[in-house]
Amino acid sequence: VTPQAAEVVYPKIKQFWGDLGLSLVTDSPETGTLETDWAENRAKLPQDMLRATIGKVFENLYSTGERDKYRTRIERTERGTEITISHRGLEEVLMGKDRDGATTWTNRPSDPQMEAEMLSRLMLALGGTESAAKAVVASGAASGANATATPTAAKARLLTAQAGGGAGLVVDDSAERAWRRVGLALDRSGFTVEDRDRAQMLYFVRYA
Repeated sequence: VTPQAAEVVYPKIKQFWGDLGLSLVTDSPETGTLETDWAENRAKLPQDMLRATIGKVFENLYSTGERDKYRTRIERTERGTEITISHRGLEEVLMGKDRDGATTWTNRPSDPQMEAEMLSRLMLALGGTESAAKAVVASGAASGANATATPTAAKARLLTAQAGGGAGLVVDDSAERAWRRVGLALDRSGFTVEDRDRAQMLYFVRYA
């Protein structure tokens, strides 16, 4: 959350992704949404002697087998401007019974640690303190650990028999926090939010 206006923050966030070398496939000031194209995380490549010798000439010969993209959502709130970054990932897997070399890209789980890392970098780019940025990364690491641990209590439950038909979801949280969690879940799942009404707490989505 930043006290800066959304109109001031938006071009700074756009510049932030450009400075990281990530191109944008969605750039919508009207909806406050920016989304990067799929890109390889080059930091995961081994920095061995061969690569150090060859340099960048043969950079494309090496692959991590993983691709990442990020969606940034910007919202006006009573506290200022609220910014959310969500991550989606792909991994390259071998196909066929004999795994003979043919590959395909499949979804891999969103990474809370990578979301926290990008949020911390953005916080610094927007003038935040280094200590606050480190706290964001630590929070992301804790979220990642909790995601793999056995849950102590369900945070949501499904209602399948409601008056008038249909299904519902009961979330054990405040309305404001549930709003943010639903938005993050939609972004991580690949839904496109066409519009949203925070006052009525409505998301208008489509799934391609």
